Amino acid sequence: MRAIIIGAGMGGLMTALALRQSGVFSSVDVFEQTEKPSTAGAGLNIPPNGARLCRWLGVDLDGGDPKGPDGAVDGGRAAILKSTRQFNTDGSVTERPFDHDTAVGDGAGFHHMHRLDLLMCLYKRVFEFGPDSGGPCPIAVHMDSRLTQLNQTADEVTATFSNGKVATGDILVGADGINSVTLHLAWPNPRPKRWTEVTVFRGLIPREDVAALRKADGSPLDHNPIDSFSMDRHKTDTSGLTSYWVRGGELLNVWISYFQPNSAEFEQEEGDWFPVSKEEIIRDVTRAFVESPNRGDLIALAGAIVRPTKWGLYDRDALETWVQGRVCLLGDAAHPMLPTFGQGAAQAFEDAAALAEVFSLHGTDITSAMLHYERVRHFRATRFQLGSKFAFEHLRPKDTAEQKALLEGVDERVSPTFSHDKERGGEDESWIYAYDARNIGTKLPRKKLGPWDFRKSTELRYAAAKQQLWTPETSANGTRKVTREEVAQHNTREDCWVIISGKVYDITDWAPHHPGGAGIARMYAGKDGTAEFGDYHSAKAVRHMAHFCIGELVERAS
Repeated sequence: MRAIIIGAGMGGLMTALALRQSGVFSSVDVFEQTEKPSTAGAGLNIPPNGARLCRWLGVDLDGGDPKGPDGAVDGGRAAILKSTRQFNTDGSVTERPFDHDTAVGDGAGFHHMHRLDLLMCLYKRVFEFGPDSGGPCPIAVHMDSRLTQLNQTADEVTATFSNGKVATGDILVGADGINSVTLHLAWPNPRPKRWTEVTVFRGLIPREDVAALRKADGSPLDHNPIDSFSMDRHKTDTSGLTSYWVRGGELLNVWISYFQPNSAEFEQEEGDWFPVSKEEIIRDVTRAFVESPNRGDLIALAGAIVRPTKWGLYDRDALETWVQGRVCLLGDAAHPMLPTFGQGAAQAFEDAAALAEVFSLHGTDITSAMLHYERVRHFRATRFQLGSKFAFEHLRPKDTAEQKALLEGVDERVSPTFSHDKERGGEDESWIYAYDARNIGTKLPRKKLGPWDFRKSTELRYAAAKQQLWTPETSANGTRKVTREEVAQHNTREDCWVIISGKVYDITDWAPHHPGGAGIARMYAGKDGTAEFGDYHSAKAVRHMAHFCIGELVERAS
């Protein structure tokens, strides 16, 4: 079989390697819209659940020269950090070591990397299987090839590109990011990107500049990152700064976020990111961290960033399906998520591994392979997609006692290892980091019903967490006609209407009785909440929601 992959980013290149490894495909062609390999942004984390898949496919995350030239096709040049430090608004500091072994004990480890270094080590491995390698299933990368048209028949799928190239294959994988052209061509009404009201500054500081940092008054930093090979987190209720070493400790990655609901720059979607002056970043950081006892340190870090950029954080609600015939989505094209969980790249890598394994299992039975892929990946990726939103304090109010009891009952940690605040869920993080996406089973698994389906047939602890669905004393009658304008007026957690599959629901009183309800009420008040309450929930849950149905959504009042 022949595979076509759209997008030569991290997910696309990893998919090319994985599909070749499956032994099912005779060729893999990767099409990338840019003229040369490049990546925006600065640093990222490859946690153990992604790193063990890199090891499986021979991708070297660590072996490059950290002092080598920028953009060299080399090993990954990762930094293997010792610990995470958290600086709290009360002046306290907590520290916890990274568990590089996890419950698996394989030392897969956490790898903090420059994005470009990761891309280059993936290219290095892909080039080893190029068309001139003479090996089976060559991987060809075609640059400057933007997808413009997509057609499929019962026997094949054909992609047409802006440069006139045409490719025909047995399957096509859309790994082309949050602005996926594959999604827009194959899915008639894709969910739009949503502005999260969070602005981010990003950039890098050379090691020698970090060592020389001083506060505005000339005094040394209270907590200079040069003194600790760690990931450092400073946070308030509406802002956060994370710094960590990449490129073997030669560069410090700095990521600064703050809640900015009135930012017209990103609400109008003028662009995902753009350069920013040091004067602007210092001004905004000074305002955003007024509650931080380490504000002087943070202003110094912000002002030292080389070529800082400003980003608007967007996400997209979960899709009901990632598969259309011979076409499937992967990575950010399928499940774009905020960077707060440190799982974006790892989940793309897991998609790639699972996709390869389902074809190893089902061979040329594309229908079964695609369905199996979606079944084993949709629930897990959707959990991270939703959980990454909840990591922002302004999106997630405190849990009620009922919600806490439900989450504690399943004993699964619902925050990343670098978050020291265990406010939700249990302590077991093996489901995150000890997970191996290659273990897809031998039979098609049952469909899981949304991000809150914790069913596990072999475990009894779900029974302890299971509760009766809460119902109001008086149910809504569902007979009204409601306009979008009216829904938009009920846009707070204390007065929360949401749109679900063309109907309007008042979930104000219901939200505190659902494991994620209070946070979802804050995120979706006055908006469309279909992704979290919609088509892939159980029939019982859909019947239950009728208690809260105000009526049908209409475009204008009659």
